[in-house]
Amino acid sequence: MKRTIVFTTALASAIGLVALGAQAQGMGTQAQIPAQAADFMSIAQIATLLEGQGYTVLEIELERGRYEVEMRDANGMRVEAYLNPITGEVLPYRDDDDYRDDDRSERDDD
Repeated sequence: MKRTIVFTTALASAIGLVALGAQAQGMGTQAQIPAQAADFMSIAQIATLLEGQGYTVLEIELERGRYEVEMRDANGMRVEAYLNPITGEVLPYRDDDDYRDDDRSERDDD
């Protein structure tokens, strides 16, 4: 009798863990890939869009599901931006130094 209870409990736990793992894996895939790569603008389209706005494009990379662009504006100032790969819109950007500054201010407040 004890063997049956232990076996049933172990089996139910194993099935639950497998189901939970499959669900988590499916959710992770959706969160990491917001759209199909076929929907993305090409690098040439991104470059044309930015050059039409007066920028000189230096480098474009697809990184973490968004385009990272290094360019110069009309005054020769270096600009870095992240763009939505589907629409080409500028995404909010926060420099790594900004994160470090936040950490310092939190420590100073303590």
